[in-house]
Amino acid sequence: MADRPPGQRPTVTLPEAAEYLNLSVEAVQALVGAGYLTPDAAGSGDFRLPMADLKAFLARNADNGIGAMMGLEVEGTGAADPQALLDALDGRADEMARRAFEIFSAVFPEATGWTITEQARFIDQAKSRFEAILAVTGLGAEVDEALVGDLQEVGAAAAWEGSPLPQLLVILRISRDLVVQTAVELAEERGRHWGLALSLLLTRVLPAMDRLTDALAQGYWAAILGREEEAKARYQNVVEHSSDGIYEVDLDGCISYVNESLAIIVGRTAAELEGTRLSEVLQPLEESVPVNSLITESTAHAAQRFELTIARADGVRRVLDVRTLPRLQDGELHGFQGVVRDVTTAHDLEAEKNEFLALVTHDLRNPLTTILGLGATLESHAEELEAARIRRMGGSIRRQAERMSRLADDLYDMSRLEAQALLLTPRPVDVAAIAEAALAAVDGDTSTVEIRVPSGITVMADPRRLEQVIANLVENGLQHGAPPVYVDLLDDPESGFVELRVADHGDGVPAAVVGTLFNRARTLGRRNRDRSRGTGLGLSLVRGLVEAMGGRVWYEARTEGGSSFRLSLPIPRRRF
Repeated sequence: MADRPPGQRPTVTLPEAAEYLNLSVEAVQALVGAGYLTPDAAGSGDFRLPMADLKAFLARNADNGIGAMMGLEVEGTGAADPQALLDALDGRADEMARRAFEIFSAVFPEATGWTITEQARFIDQAKSRFEAILAVTGLGAEVDEALVGDLQEVGAAAAWEGSPLPQLLVILRISRDLVVQTAVELAEERGRHWGLALSLLLTRVLPAMDRLTDALAQGYWAAILGREEEAKARYQNVVEHSSDGIYEVDLDGCISYVNESLAIIVGRTAAELEGTRLSEVLQPLEESVPVNSLITESTAHAAQRFELTIARADGVRRVLDVRTLPRLQDGELHGFQGVVRDVTTAHDLEAEKNEFLALVTHDLRNPLTTILGLGATLESHAEELEAARIRRMGGSIRRQAERMSRLADDLYDMSRLEAQALLLTPRPVDVAAIAEAALAAVDGDTSTVEIRVPSGITVMADPRRLEQVIANLVENGLQHGAPPVYVDLLDDPESGFVELRVADHGDGVPAAVVGTLFNRARTLGRRNRDRSRGTGLGLSLVRGLVEAMGGRVWYEARTEGGSSFRLSLPIPRRRF
């Protein structure tokens, strides 16, 4: 006990008073607030209590002068029994619930706008809460321990539903203060001899409420942390396994994180990329494109999206769709993050589609122009024209119409092949006869074409489709190569296949184009091809038809110059 100046009454601190009275600090504060104890000097937490007042309080509230209040059994009428005060509090549960709503609406003004139904639900829940608090207080610590787990689950459920923790804590604090306030009011109404019952009740209520509040808060924060960990794990899994490239850069554009997909897209490892400037990794083919400025132009309110054509370290061209957005922390810009998608295939297909449409339009426009011109001439000058010239004009119209018909047939066959819906009728056919018939379908002068296939060689094929294949290869040699064009037989009966070769004496096919020679889109996309010579569907259609008949076709350069297209077709099975 602290020393005192002479002439002053001996006083003790609040904790010393609580120890002397064998009560909790909160209970002593409640007694002071109710006027049962008068502090020597007012203060928020540093006041002192006269020792004489403490002794007088014990004398007034003890039975026959006994000062040990904990575990005291009150005899007589039970007027000072804590249970009687608890029962009286239970009868005021409805009143406390209504007061709780008034206090809550003062703290959270938006509650004043609730409907009558919402207000009634809040009051019913508050009443149930007060009844539960009083039940816990009356039944003791064991029930209190059992409710801790339930309250933790309530806090967790509130967190998952998005309820704010401050509101939950305010509701519990309002409930705690109302129980204390109402208990003090009841004790004052019944006289000062109820001070002992009040102190005993508060010794039970206040610690219990604190423990229940702590349990609720612990459950709430445990759920919040668990949800954040789950979201973090889900985010990491999505980012790491995304097919799109993900990156993070600082304000200077240096990479701080990349996933494996971005490393694959740019042809490097993730370890090599970290710490490197993103503008050095995404090197555009057009040097005038400022990659770094495009990335760092993102603001706190907008993202950037742009398409970039780059050359990887291994020289491979890639077309990338880049979306970048700012990375904010506490409202401040700390860097940028983005998503990189490889759209090379889609980009090239779109370009090839446009090229294909342009070429088809060109191929249709020329014959249509010829037909329209000749038709107009015949319509206006038929009587003035000689019969021979009319026959020549008619022949030109027929040839142009046949050219358009072949183009339409090629387009139809290609679509059926891609849909795997082309119907074939393979049967044993004579190769020489088919090759001779194919020359009649070739557009152009076939006088320089020589068929070197002996009669009697049969293969298993659809005769009309094989004729179409040979005609397309011969026409390709005449248009893109140089005469003479030969159709040879390379017979290899041991393999079960017959090989044919169509060769010309042109310049051959550039090595860079050979790998995509039978690809319709790549054929169309070559910058050095002659658009006046057709759409280039011939070779692509040849491959599709030959493979549909169970064979294969490929290209070989001739040592003496020129191109050589070879196709292998199965021979008919022998019957024994």
